[in-house]
Amino acid sequence: MNPAQVPAPAPIPAAAAAGPAAGAPAGPDYRRLHPLTPLLRGWAVVAAVLYFLARNLQDLARHLTPDRAGLGLLVLVPVALGYGFLSWHFTRYRIEEEQLRVESGVLFRRTRHLRLDRVQSIDVVRPLPARLTGLAVLKFDLAGGEKDKSTLEYLSVRQAAQLRAELLARAAGVEPTAGEAPERVLFQLDTGKLLASIALSLAPWATLGFAVLLSVPLLAAGSWAGLVTAVPMLLGVWHTTFNRFAKSFAFTLADSPDGLRISAGLLEHRHHTVPPGRVQAVRIEEPLLWRRFGWARVEINVAGKNNSAVLLPVGPRAEALELLERILPGVRLDQVVLTPPPRRARLLAPLFWSRSGCGADGLVFVSRKGLVRRRTELIPHAKVQSLALTQNPLTSWLRLASVRLHSTEGPVKVVARLRGLDQAEELLAAQAERSRIGRRTDLPARWMSGRAAAAPAGPEAAPPSA
Repeated sequence: MNPAQVPAPAPIPAAAAAGPAAGAPAGPDYRRLHPLTPLLRGWAVVAAVLYFLARNLQDLARHLTPDRAGLGLLVLVPVALGYGFLSWHFTRYRIEEEQLRVESGVLFRRTRHLRLDRVQSIDVVRPLPARLTGLAVLKFDLAGGEKDKSTLEYLSVRQAAQLRAELLARAAGVEPTAGEAPERVLFQLDTGKLLASIALSLAPWATLGFAVLLSVPLLAAGSWAGLVTAVPMLLGVWHTTFNRFAKSFAFTLADSPDGLRISAGLLEHRHHTVPPGRVQAVRIEEPLLWRRFGWARVEINVAGKNNSAVLLPVGPRAEALELLERILPGVRLDQVVLTPPPRRARLLAPLFWSRSGCGADGLVFVSRKGLVRRRTELIPHAKVQSLALTQNPLTSWLRLASVRLHSTEGPVKVVARLRGLDQAEELLAAQAERSRIGRRTDLPARWMSGRAAAAPAGPEAAPPSA
């Protein structure tokens, strides 16, 4: 990787964070949301009502006429905009010493105190309506908090970035006027490579082939049943592939004292940070057709409510391994010796048993599986939450067992499959001891502690070592 240095923004006074786009004055130290918030909230109400009507169109068709529909819209739009205005008018926020205070509610007042010492991440999200109006949503992920209610919507993009930087600086214990920490771009995904990676995925092609095999003979026989069955499958393929393209579009990964910053999205642009020490488990995925080009994908489980992230949608395997060493310092994946299951496991997995294996070193436990879609999953010993030895009637008869290493919720599931029963019991005991020692020696990772200990912020700040 050749990191590109990105200059740090100039320090911004805390009082300037509200900016001219913050709206009318809201009292001492209080700030308001953006004045366009009523429009977007009102549009959301109208869209929700129209979606409900569309879902029940068949029942409403007997009673709904164009005149009634027009009259309904004449009533609905002003009511929705009025609700949006009142909601905006009664919502205000201010930064206190160790928390963000948010007051809202039209009929019933509600005050939320978002403690900065419980912040796990603060994301800047821009759904399509917000992008069209130049606005953004600030989402807070709090330990034990209510994710759905921990948002500020809507702010200007500048206002959201400034407020996020101020809150993170306070959470790190540095000056609120420090501005956003510097970052170094590690990886930018080319659109052509993203499209190629989707085209080289077998699952969409397999679904398309099955849909063709199902529909063509029936259509040739003069029956439309095959088409009726194939259309949902084709829509599912389109949704899956487009969703993957939209989520990974313009993907950028950067390193900073705050953690790894991920920015991506076509319809909904998201900018979020994976804080140091919160990576719980990692998966490196190498599909069959990707391996010809040496490509890999990296996913992680993250502590908190936003408990999964894609660190690398597609990229060279060497960069995936380098990224792994950044998030788990000292881990050398290719140096971990993996042992395969016993030969009798062939009776249950004749094609895959030789491709499976597991092993451990002093830092992580590693499991590998898959022939068409090779997956290498690893979990630091200190992050293992619990262990389980599982059997079913067939594995019990063959004296085989699987050992599961439980992490936080997320896409990564670390399992040592089809081990000999004696080996599985030994593995369970050994891993329990490794996890106990790992938790005892693991240092607590306070949110944003890296910024307070980092070199002086600025364009020349040295990048964190791998």
